Amino acid sequence: MSDAEKTSRLFWYGRGLWQRPAFLKTRAASSPTVSEQNSRPRYRPDIDGLRALAVLAVVAYHVFPALAPGGFVGVDVFFVISGFLISTIIFKSLASGKFSFLEFYAHRVRRIFPALILVMAVCLFFGWNTLLANEFIYLGKHIAASAGFVQNLLLWGETGYFDIASELKPLNHLWSLAIEEQFYLVFPLLLWCAWRAGLNLLAAVALIGILSFAANLYGAYHDPIGTFFSLQTRAWELMVGAVAGWLALYGIRAYETLRPQGSSLAFWPNSVLSCVGLLLILIAIFGLDKTVPYPGVLALLPVLGAALLLLSGHMAWTNRIILSNRVPVFVGLISYPLYLWHWPLLSYLTIVDGGQPSLYQRTIVAVLSLVLAWLTYQFVELPLRTKEFRRRWTVTNLIVGMSILMALGVKANLLYRKYDEQTQKVMQAWEFRGYPGAEGMYRDEKFNFPTIGHNDKRRILFFGDSHADQYQFLLGDLLKRWTSEGVEAPEVMFPPNTEFPPDISKKVLDDRTISGAVLSYFWALTYYSDKVNQPIRCCGKGLMGTVGRRVKPLTAEEMDRLDDQLTSVVRALRESGKQVYFLLDNPFGEEFSPRFLAKRSFFHGITIISTPVDREKAIERAEPVRSRILEIARKTGSKLIDPFASLCDALSCPVLSAEGLPINKDYDHLSENTVVNHVRYLDILFAPEPAK
Repeated sequence: MSDAEKTSRLFWYGRGLWQRPAFLKTRAASSPTVSEQNSRPRYRPDIDGLRALAVLAVVAYHVFPALAPGGFVGVDVFFVISGFLISTIIFKSLASGKFSFLEFYAHRVRRIFPALILVMAVCLFFGWNTLLANEFIYLGKHIAASAGFVQNLLLWGETGYFDIASELKPLNHLWSLAIEEQFYLVFPLLLWCAWRAGLNLLAAVALIGILSFAANLYGAYHDPIGTFFSLQTRAWELMVGAVAGWLALYGIRAYETLRPQGSSLAFWPNSVLSCVGLLLILIAIFGLDKTVPYPGVLALLPVLGAALLLLSGHMAWTNRIILSNRVPVFVGLISYPLYLWHWPLLSYLTIVDGGQPSLYQRTIVAVLSLVLAWLTYQFVELPLRTKEFRRRWTVTNLIVGMSILMALGVKANLLYRKYDEQTQKVMQAWEFRGYPGAEGMYRDEKFNFPTIGHNDKRRILFFGDSHADQYQFLLGDLLKRWTSEGVEAPEVMFPPNTEFPPDISKKVLDDRTISGAVLSYFWALTYYSDKVNQPIRCCGKGLMGTVGRRVKPLTAEEMDRLDDQLTSVVRALRESGKQVYFLLDNPFGEEFSPRFLAKRSFFHGITIISTPVDREKAIERAEPVRSRILEIARKTGSKLIDPFASLCDALSCPVLSAEGLPINKDYDHLSENTVVNHVRYLDILFAPEPAK
């Protein structure tokens, strides 16, 4: 018996709890025995243990973020492992002169496609039941991108990986798989060309890695989203794995022959390296968080840590005692389907609940992900990867299946679920993204402000944010109506929305033709009240149109300072002879958003919930900012325009109009139907001025 065989037997059968478990024997027994051209690396259980560490870090980051704030680095560990294993196959196969591209890519298809097709098909089914038409079309775009392994490029143009809106993208996590597949497509060809040209393969790999790392360092601060999702700025992590693969094959062979054999001290240098490697990964998992520029230089922690663990070999202490334990090995074997399942489950639960799931629900997601991962591994992955018969047909059918999914994603606009008239009305309100502009708007020559109407003797300034913009087209209609009735309507000017409080120029203050000013803001948000659910408001690019960011609420002292600044601006307007109107917040909140009017179900589609909101509750949500504005108006002699008086009755605020249409188009903006047909509180601006 050779020394290597003795060492292997000692490892597997001399360690009690850590002896080779039965399921690994089954795995080995079921491996294909057909002849293959490409060399295969010898199975190392510690690599599966390292996979377990990586996937558990990612799952913990997503499901229990406070537990592993830097768990996203698990993806970096996966990249290193992929680079290590794939390069080992290619290096050995090229050295033997038997490398087969066809066999390489067929093996990748059998490894990647089965579980991925299953998970994406399930996501498509749940999306058909739980998503509105525009949302399902958006999901289809992600299905197509994932099936084509360009999901990273799609996400590059959308909100970032760390944005809250990412929780509403069931396939957000497949960006990393896209990068790996792009690597698998390009890397073998590059190495083959370098080998045929007689170049040093290690030098070629190192050069690619250095260039990619330099791009990563630059991009982490100049284009963080692109750097996170790009193969060019992630390739260095895979190249570190490739360098480790080359060193494991050729670079440390001399060192292996010099070590004392038959002694427990034989592996102590490797054991030190493995302990350092594990420590680096743990520091990244528990020491980093999503606020740091990443990947950047900090990605060296998990990347070098994974490389050290791979290089130290399966007999190093950490690899042998910890990573090769049957529990992490088992998790490592199901790590790929576990990675695929956990995020869609969490994402769809977030969509159905309309907010972050509870700890209890997230725990169920984690457990269910493990169960589904094992079932997928046992009954989908293994049969298709290891059966000897009709393997060529298996690859063909998997490619066809993936192509069908891509086609379904592209044609999602023809497949979304049809709903009743009431639900369709809500869907139309939700799909609405912008208000029409006021007819006849032009730029005033004197101030260069966007303007409607013509009256050089009476002008009104309309300051504000998007809550002012929602009234522009209505003001244009009112101006035409009042003019047709013989009233000398004022000219309405819209100064650019630049800052709050607005900066009023002396030229504006001195102009006597300007008789009034309207201040129309989302006041609760302007003061960053903690009663505004900022991330789910509106206007984002992601599924459900979420913003995906949160600003820290102002303290009472900061609100006081803002009060003083606003009061100063209003007093300046009043002292210049101008009437000031405060247009208060319209009713807002989750209950008014079409997104929340749609009650979602995993299996039963969407129903509409239209319970009116208690008036006092709606007003309380606008506090304490509402009372602050009322007090400023009182002190400065300004007038108030209160949408609550028009949109609510004495007891409640309806969420649907008499026509069955939503009052709001989103969390806090009024729908076009409401503005056109139900807003009457702006008529006061066009009433004739009292005689002086």
